[in-house]
Amino acid sequence: MVSKVTVVVPTYNRACHVVDCLESVFKQKPDECDVLVIDNLSDDGTGNLLEERYGWRGDFKLISPPERISIAEARNYGLREAKSDVVAFIDDDCVACDGWLEKLTSPINLDESIGCVGGRIRPVFFEQPPKWLRRDIYGILGLTDWGDSAKDIFFPIGGNMALRREAAINVGGFQEKLGPRGIKLFGEEISISERLRRAGYRVVYEPKAVVLHKLWGERLSLRSVAERAYMISMGDYFLFGRSLSRITVNLGILFGSALGYAFYRQKNLICHFFYALGYLTPALTGMDPIFILNRLLVVLSRLVRG
Repeated sequence: MVSKVTVVVPTYNRACHVVDCLESVFKQKPDECDVLVIDNLSDDGTGNLLEERYGWRGDFKLISPPERISIAEARNYGLREAKSDVVAFIDDDCVACDGWLEKLTSPINLDESIGCVGGRIRPVFFEQPPKWLRRDIYGILGLTDWGDSAKDIFFPIGGNMALRREAAINVGGFQEKLGPRGIKLFGEEISISERLRRAGYRVVYEPKAVVLHKLWGERLSLRSVAERAYMISMGDYFLFGRSLSRITVNLGILFGSALGYAFYRQKNLICHFFYALGYLTPALTGMDPIFILNRLLVVLSRLVRG
Protein backbone atom coordinates (compact mmCIF):
# COMPACT_ATOMS: atom_id res chain seq x y z
CA MET A 1 0.00 0.00 0.00
CA VAL A 2 1.29 3.47 -0.84
CA SER A 3 1.40 6.29 1.68
CA LYS A 4 -0.36 9.58 1.01
CA VAL A 5 0.82 11.06 -2.28
CA THR A 6 -0.07 14.00 -4.48
CA VAL A 7 -0.48 13.54 -8.24
CA VAL A 8 0.26 16.68 -10.29
CA VAL A 9 -1.18 17.04 -13.80
CA PRO A 10 -0.16 20.12 -15.85
CA THR A 11 -2.61 20.79 -18.70
CA TYR A 12 -3.25 23.21 -21.54
CA ASN A 13 -6.12 23.05 -24.06
CA ARG A 14 -6.61 19.29 -23.84
CA ALA A 15 -10.03 19.05 -22.24
CA CYS A 16 -10.92 15.60 -23.57
CA HIS A 17 -7.49 14.11 -23.01
CA VAL A 18 -7.01 15.39 -19.46
CA VAL A 19 -10.32 13.78 -18.46
CA ASP A 20 -9.02 10.41 -19.67
CA CYS A 21 -5.86 11.03 -17.68
CA LEU A 22 -7.70 11.96 -14.49
CA GLU A 23 -10.10 9.04 -14.74
CA SER A 24 -7.12 6.69 -14.88
CA VAL A 25 -5.54 8.41 -11.86
CA PHE A 26 -8.70 8.32 -9.74
CA LYS A 27 -9.01 4.59 -10.43
CA GLN A 28 -5.64 3.99 -8.76
CA LYS A 29 -6.00 4.54 -5.02
CA PRO A 30 -8.59 7.30 -4.56
CA ASP A 31 -8.41 7.30 -0.76
CA GLU A 32 -4.65 7.60 -0.70
CA CYS A 33 -3.88 10.44 -3.11
CA ASP A 34 -4.75 14.03 -3.81
CA VAL A 35 -4.84 15.32 -7.38
CA LEU A 36 -3.66 18.80 -8.39
CA VAL A 37 -4.37 19.99 -11.92
CA ILE A 38 -2.39 23.04 -13.05
CA ASP A 39 -4.47 24.57 -15.86
CA ASN A 40 -2.21 26.86 -17.88
CA LEU A 41 -4.96 29.35 -18.83
CA SER A 42 -6.63 27.00 -21.32
CA ASP A 43 -9.15 28.65 -23.65
CA ASP A 44 -10.97 25.46 -24.67
CA GLY A 45 -13.11 25.21 -21.53
CA THR A 46 -10.76 22.84 -19.69
CA GLY A 47 -11.10 24.65 -16.37
CA ASN A 48 -14.91 24.77 -16.38
CA LEU A 49 -15.15 21.14 -17.48
CA LEU A 50 -12.88 19.93 -14.70
CA GLU A 51 -14.64 22.00 -12.03
CA GLU A 52 -18.02 20.63 -13.10
CA ARG A 53 -16.79 17.06 -13.25
CA TYR A 54 -14.46 16.87 -10.26
CA GLY A 55 -15.00 20.02 -8.18
CA TRP A 56 -17.09 18.11 -5.64
CA ARG A 57 -14.22 15.77 -4.80
CA GLY A 58 -12.27 16.49 -1.66
CA ASP A 59 -9.14 15.01 -3.20
CA PHE A 60 -9.18 17.28 -6.28
CA LYS A 61 -7.87 20.82 -6.67
CA LEU A 62 -7.67 22.97 -9.80
CA ILE A 63 -5.04 25.71 -9.91
CA SER A 64 -4.94 28.42 -12.60
CA PRO A 65 -1.77 30.57 -12.52
CA PRO A 66 -2.24 34.33 -13.10
CA GLU A 67 -0.29 34.13 -16.37
CA ARG A 68 0.77 31.46 -18.83
CA ILE A 69 3.76 29.47 -17.59
CA SER A 70 6.13 26.71 -18.71
CA ILE A 71 5.61 23.07 -17.82
CA ALA A 72 8.56 23.30 -15.41
CA GLU A 73 6.83 26.18 -13.62
CA ALA A 74 3.58 24.19 -13.54
CA ARG A 75 5.36 21.26 -11.92
CA ASN A 76 6.89 23.60 -9.36
CA TYR A 77 3.39 24.88 -8.57
CA GLY A 78 2.49 21.29 -7.81
CA LEU A 79 5.54 20.77 -5.60
CA ARG A 80 4.73 23.87 -3.57
CA GLU A 81 1.00 23.14 -3.22
CA ALA A 82 1.36 19.45 -2.36
CA LYS A 83 0.89 18.45 1.27
CA SER A 84 2.36 14.96 0.90
CA ASP A 85 5.90 13.62 1.25
CA VAL A 86 5.82 12.17 -2.27
CA VAL A 87 4.66 13.94 -5.44
CA ALA A 88 3.92 12.04 -8.66
CA PHE A 89 3.70 13.64 -12.10
CA ILE A 90 1.78 12.56 -15.18
CA ASP A 91 1.12 14.52 -18.38
CA ASP A 92 -2.38 15.38 -19.57
CA ASP A 93 -2.02 13.27 -22.73
CA CYS A 94 -1.09 10.14 -20.77
CA VAL A 95 -3.22 7.41 -19.20
CA ALA A 96 -2.05 5.54 -16.11
CA CYS A 97 -2.17 1.75 -16.20
CA ASP A 98 -3.44 -0.34 -13.28
CA GLY A 99 -1.13 -0.21 -10.29
CA TRP A 100 0.82 2.75 -11.67
CA LEU A 101 0.78 4.95 -8.58
CA GLU A 102 1.75 2.24 -6.11
CA LYS A 103 4.60 0.97 -8.30
CA LEU A 104 5.89 4.49 -8.98
CA THR A 105 5.92 5.71 -5.38
CA SER A 106 6.81 2.54 -3.45
CA PRO A 107 10.59 2.85 -4.05
CA ILE A 108 10.63 6.29 -2.39
CA ASN A 109 8.48 5.11 0.51
CA LEU A 110 10.65 2.04 1.11
CA ASP A 111 14.15 3.47 0.58
CA GLU A 112 15.26 6.81 2.04
CA SER A 113 18.18 6.98 -0.40
CA ILE A 114 15.83 7.32 -3.40
CA GLY A 115 14.82 10.85 -4.38
CA CYS A 116 13.29 10.29 -7.80
CA VAL A 117 11.57 7.45 -9.65
CA GLY A 118 10.70 7.19 -13.33
CA GLY A 119 8.44 4.66 -15.00
CA ARG A 120 7.85 3.16 -18.40
CA ILE A 121 6.05 5.23 -21.07
CA ARG A 122 4.49 3.33 -23.95
CA PRO A 123 2.91 4.79 -27.09
CA VAL A 124 -0.74 4.75 -28.09
CA PHE A 125 -0.99 5.75 -31.75
CA PHE A 126 -4.29 7.32 -32.80
CA GLU A 127 -3.33 6.67 -36.42
CA GLN A 128 -0.91 4.46 -38.30
CA PRO A 129 2.59 5.75 -37.42
CA PRO A 130 4.92 6.53 -40.33
CA LYS A 131 7.28 3.74 -41.35
CA TRP A 132 10.34 5.84 -40.54
CA LEU A 133 9.28 6.20 -36.88
CA ARG A 134 11.54 3.54 -35.41
CA ARG A 135 12.32 2.71 -31.82
CA ASP A 136 15.70 4.43 -31.98
CA ILE A 137 13.90 7.79 -31.92
CA TYR A 138 11.08 6.90 -29.51
CA GLY A 139 12.90 8.82 -26.78
CA ILE A 140 12.48 12.04 -28.74
CA LEU A 141 8.71 11.60 -28.37
CA GLY A 142 8.97 11.17 -24.61
CA LEU A 143 8.69 7.37 -24.68
CA THR A 144 10.82 5.31 -22.31
CA ASP A 145 11.51 1.62 -21.89
CA TRP A 146 14.74 0.71 -20.16
CA GLY A 147 13.93 -2.97 -19.81
CA ASP A 148 12.13 -5.13 -17.29
CA SER A 149 14.45 -4.65 -14.31
CA ALA A 150 14.53 -1.83 -11.78
CA LYS A 151 17.81 0.11 -11.97
CA ASP A 152 19.51 3.43 -11.38
CA ILE A 153 19.11 5.80 -14.32
CA PHE A 154 20.43 9.19 -15.44
CA PHE A 155 16.99 10.83 -15.53
CA PRO A 156 13.29 9.96 -16.00
CA ILE A 157 10.71 11.58 -18.28
CA GLY A 158 8.46 14.12 -16.55
CA GLY A 159 5.28 12.53 -17.85
CA ASN A 160 5.82 9.57 -15.52
CA MET A 161 7.92 10.37 -12.49
CA ALA A 162 7.74 10.77 -8.71
CA LEU A 163 9.83 12.93 -6.38
CA ARG A 164 10.59 13.02 -2.69
CA ARG A 165 9.02 16.43 -2.14
CA GLU A 166 11.32 17.84 0.54
CA ALA A 167 14.44 16.77 -1.33
CA ALA A 168 13.16 18.21 -4.62
CA ILE A 169 12.35 21.56 -3.01
CA ASN A 170 15.71 21.67 -1.22
CA VAL A 171 17.60 21.34 -4.51
CA GLY A 172 15.54 24.12 -6.11
CA GLY A 173 12.76 22.22 -7.85
CA PHE A 174 12.48 22.14 -11.62
CA GLN A 175 14.70 24.56 -13.52
CA GLU A 176 12.19 26.99 -15.00
CA LYS A 177 14.37 28.83 -17.50
CA LEU A 178 16.69 27.01 -19.86
CA GLY A 179 18.56 29.02 -22.47
CA PRO A 180 17.48 32.38 -23.94
CA ARG A 181 14.28 33.87 -22.55
CA GLY A 182 11.15 32.81 -24.40
CA ILE A 183 12.69 29.74 -26.05
CA LYS A 184 11.00 26.45 -25.19
CA LEU A 185 13.66 23.90 -24.34
CA PHE A 186 13.59 20.46 -22.78
CA GLY A 187 15.72 19.12 -19.96
CA GLU A 188 14.15 20.11 -16.63
CA GLU A 189 14.03 16.41 -15.65
CA ILE A 190 17.75 16.05 -16.37
CA SER A 191 18.57 19.10 -14.28
CA ILE A 192 16.61 18.11 -11.17
CA SER A 193 17.88 14.52 -11.38
CA GLU A 194 21.49 15.73 -11.48
CA ARG A 195 20.95 18.04 -8.50
CA LEU A 196 19.28 15.26 -6.49
CA ARG A 197 22.25 12.98 -7.15
CA ARG A 198 24.65 15.68 -5.99
CA ALA A 199 22.58 15.94 -2.80
CA GLY A 200 23.11 12.22 -2.20
CA TYR A 201 19.88 10.75 -3.58
CA ARG A 202 19.42 7.99 -6.14
CA VAL A 203 17.35 8.28 -9.32
CA VAL A 204 15.79 4.95 -10.27
CA TYR A 205 13.64 3.30 -12.91
CA GLU A 206 10.60 1.18 -12.04
CA PRO A 207 9.42 -0.77 -15.11
CA LYS A 208 6.09 -1.79 -13.59
CA ALA A 209 4.94 1.84 -13.27
CA VAL A 210 3.46 2.22 -16.75
CA VAL A 211 1.63 5.05 -18.49
CA LEU A 212 0.37 5.20 -22.07
CA HIS A 213 1.27 8.29 -24.10
CA LYS A 214 -1.16 9.37 -26.83
CA LEU A 215 0.36 10.32 -30.19
CA TRP A 216 -1.49 11.70 -33.18
CA GLY A 217 -1.45 14.13 -36.11
CA GLU A 218 1.32 16.69 -36.38
CA ARG A 219 3.21 15.06 -33.51
CA LEU A 220 4.03 12.20 -35.87
CA SER A 221 5.33 14.38 -38.71
CA LEU A 222 9.00 14.30 -39.61
CA ARG A 223 9.21 18.07 -39.17
CA SER A 224 7.79 17.93 -35.64
CA VAL A 225 10.02 15.06 -34.49
CA ALA A 226 13.14 16.61 -36.03
CA GLU A 227 12.39 19.98 -34.42
CA ARG A 228 11.83 18.32 -31.04
CA ALA A 229 15.14 16.45 -31.39
CA TYR A 230 16.96 19.73 -32.06
CA MET A 231 15.38 21.46 -29.04
CA ILE A 232 16.13 18.54 -26.71
CA SER A 233 19.80 18.61 -27.66
CA MET A 234 19.96 22.41 -27.45
CA GLY A 235 18.58 22.06 -23.94
CA ASP A 236 21.54 19.79 -23.15
CA TYR A 237 23.89 22.58 -24.19
CA PHE A 238 22.25 25.20 -21.99
CA LEU A 239 22.21 22.74 -19.07
CA PHE A 240 25.76 21.43 -19.26
CA GLY A 241 27.62 23.89 -21.48
CA ARG A 242 30.37 23.05 -23.94
CA SER A 243 32.46 19.93 -23.40
CA LEU A 244 34.89 18.11 -25.65
CA SER A 245 33.24 14.75 -25.01
CA ARG A 246 29.76 16.00 -25.94
CA ILE A 247 31.11 17.79 -29.01
CA THR A 248 32.89 14.61 -30.12
CA VAL A 249 29.81 12.42 -29.61
CA ASN A 250 27.53 14.82 -31.47
CA LEU A 251 29.99 15.21 -34.35
CA GLY A 252 29.94 11.44 -34.67
CA ILE A 253 26.13 11.43 -34.72
CA LEU A 254 26.09 14.29 -37.23
CA PHE A 255 28.39 12.70 -39.80
CA GLY A 256 27.11 9.17 -39.21
CA SER A 257 23.48 10.15 -39.74
CA ALA A 258 24.32 12.29 -42.78
CA LEU A 259 26.22 9.45 -44.45
CA GLY A 260 23.57 6.94 -43.46
CA TYR A 261 20.82 9.02 -45.00
CA ALA A 262 22.86 9.61 -48.15
CA PHE A 263 23.21 5.84 -48.66
CA TYR A 264 19.95 4.46 -47.28
CA ARG A 265 17.44 7.37 -47.30
CA GLN A 266 16.12 6.37 -43.88
CA LYS A 267 14.18 9.35 -42.54
CA ASN A 268 14.75 8.45 -38.89
CA LEU A 269 18.40 9.41 -39.49
CA ILE A 270 17.26 12.98 -40.21
CA CYS A 271 16.07 13.18 -36.61
CA HIS A 272 19.52 12.06 -35.39
CA PHE A 273 21.08 14.74 -37.63
CA PHE A 274 18.86 17.45 -36.12
CA TYR A 275 19.63 16.18 -32.62
CA ALA A 276 23.38 16.57 -33.17
CA LEU A 277 22.99 20.06 -34.63
CA GLY A 278 20.88 21.15 -31.66
CA TYR A 279 23.96 20.86 -29.46
CA LEU A 280 26.67 21.70 -31.97
CA THR A 281 25.14 24.95 -33.27
CA PRO A 282 25.39 26.87 -29.96
CA ALA A 283 28.51 24.97 -28.89
CA LEU A 284 30.63 25.64 -31.99
CA THR A 285 29.17 28.70 -33.71
CA GLY A 286 28.15 32.19 -32.74
CA MET A 287 24.94 31.91 -34.74
CA ASP A 288 21.42 32.08 -33.34
CA PRO A 289 20.41 28.41 -32.90
CA ILE A 290 16.72 29.16 -33.47
CA PHE A 291 17.48 30.94 -36.74
CA ILE A 292 19.50 27.91 -37.84
CA LEU A 293 16.67 25.58 -36.82
CA ASN A 294 14.13 27.52 -38.87
CA ARG A 295 16.39 27.45 -41.93
CA LEU A 296 16.93 23.70 -41.47
CA LEU A 297 13.18 23.11 -41.29
CA VAL A 298 12.73 24.94 -44.60
CA VAL A 299 15.39 22.72 -46.18
CA LEU A 300 13.76 19.65 -44.63
CA SER A 301 10.37 20.55 -46.11
CA ARG A 302 11.91 20.83 -49.57
CA LEU A 303 13.86 17.60 -49.11
CA VAL A 304 10.78 15.63 -48.06
CA ARG A 305 8.73 17.02 -50.97
CA GLY A 306 11.52 16.09 -53.31
